[in-house]
Amino acid sequence: MRRIGKAIRRRITPDRQSDPTHQPIKLIPEGPAIGRVLMSYATKVYNDILQGKPLDKTHVSAWQNFQISRAFLDLGFEVEVFHFEDARYRPEDKFDVVVDIMSNLGRLADSQSYEAIKILYPTFAHWTVHNLRSYQRHRAIAERRGVAIAPKRLVVPNDSVERSDHVLCKGGDFGRSTYAYTETPVTPVNQLRPHAIDEFIERKPDRCRKNFVWIGGSSAVHKGLDLVLEAFTQMPGLKLTVIGNVPDEKRFCAVYRKELFEAPNINVAGWVDTLSPRFREICENSVAIIAPSATELGCGSVIAGMMNGLVPIVSEGTDVDVSGFGILLEKDTVPCVRSAVEQLSASSAADLRVFSGAAREASQLRYGSDLFLSS
Repeated sequence: MRRIGKAIRRRITPDRQSDPTHQPIKLIPEGPAIGRVLMSYATKVYNDILQGKPLDKTHVSAWQNFQISRAFLDLGFEVEVFHFEDARYRPEDKFDVVVDIMSNLGRLADSQSYEAIKILYPTFAHWTVHNLRSYQRHRAIAERRGVAIAPKRLVVPNDSVERSDHVLCKGGDFGRSTYAYTETPVTPVNQLRPHAIDEFIERKPDRCRKNFVWIGGSSAVHKGLDLVLEAFTQMPGLKLTVIGNVPDEKRFCAVYRKELFEAPNINVAGWVDTLSPRFREICENSVAIIAPSATELGCGSVIAGMMNGLVPIVSEGTDVDVSGFGILLEKDTVPCVRSAVEQLSASSAADLRVFSGAAREASQLRYGSDLFLSS
């Protein structure tokens, strides 16, 4: 980390002098550079390193961002990183490799030599699938509740796949299939798992079989919280803990106020660090994580739940293979969520122990930093 900190420089641009944290970042190798790499990613992790802060462990994005740039730096490349949402950024020089996580590759390719290797490392499923499925979820709420809620995580339409030489895609078969419509090769990359409690959590199935967890970041509708809330209000004998920044989504909270804040069997815990004693307590007393997301590329919250022995109940769009130990929803509907929850809650204690152990074992075998770095 200390060596990397010495390698980081801010590239000062006149239009951003008032806010240095939004400056593009340069990483300079120790010896003569063998080439130059441009990355369209986030810059916060590098500013944190410059300030002496440790790597953020609450989300895998910062770690993998850092490791990708460090891999190029260790190979002898000079690396420049700008924020993927910075539409004003214009590269000053030519680069040998261009890496993009979202929608900048077409714009960057126009300013670069076509001899540059252009790599797309997407964060979401392809925008046509991601946006369509998200709109479908919001339309379904309008039909069920008579209220429209604006989407929060749409992806800007772009031609990054068509302009790339390679697509490096984490996640599972569902996510990768959304990028398989062109001749651009799609290469699987091992998914990371979030930091989690090291030891296996021993549960007493008869004590926790009625307790379930939903974990999510922004966009509660896209991630299916509405389906889960409506299902649990129909199952007063079962309990749900909601983990995430849901209270920040004012419109969603207004529409689902009764379910979130008045239902006796639903508890909104807010954001909980996955390494905290509070998270361990919730996992010890819960049997499963429910994740009926519209689309993901290997849902991180599901993987975190599996790491802690929670049995996964997922949609196809969650993009995590749960065969043999979890439940794949037949449809992304309230009745299907309810049916899956009741089915798992009624399972024998012996089966619940097997499912829990298998979920943790699968997360260890499929995901992790060593697998990511070797892929």
